[in-house]
Amino acid sequence: MSTIFTRCSVRSYLSKPVEDDKIERILRAGFQAPSAHNRQPWEFLVVSDKGDLKAIAGMSPWSAMAEKAPLCIACCADTERARFDDSGETWWVEDLAAATENILLQIEEEGLGGVWLGWYPAMERVKSFSAHFGLPSHIVPFSLVVLGYPAHPHKSTGRYDGARVHYGRWA
Repeated sequence: MSTIFTRCSVRSYLSKPVEDDKIERILRAGFQAPSAHNRQPWEFLVVSDKGDLKAIAGMSPWSAMAEKAPLCIACCADTERARFDDSGETWWVEDLAAATENILLQIEEEGLGGVWLGWYPAMERVKSFSAHFGLPSHIVPFSLVVLGYPAHPHKSTGRYDGARVHYGRWA
């Protein structure tokens, strides 16, 4: 899968809107993520309103690019759906990370660019986003993916480092 090696974080976008069919394929990719106990605790909020994108830009010191992007997808966890036994143990963080990565890979596949903004566990971001968008208390915004058509060509760099690979035992 070449998109794994060509994907990189894109933070500058053209004002061109993203087509609905591309958005749907991106969301479908998120739904295809692996999930612990097949709980699939994800919910996605697609944000394209300029006022809302401007509000998101002010919710974190690292989210300024949202104001000039055509849209953002909030990857949220339904913590009620995530629970699978009485122990309270959940794996929604892992599930939502997998869904977010799938979304980023499909964004690249669509000829778009995107960037993953970490939201959870920064509770000030979680609270401000939840309040602004009226999320129920059991829905937690995990990540935001800001996306659009890249304003500039982007190129990924290789990250493989054989010195950090261990076989059999730590050596």
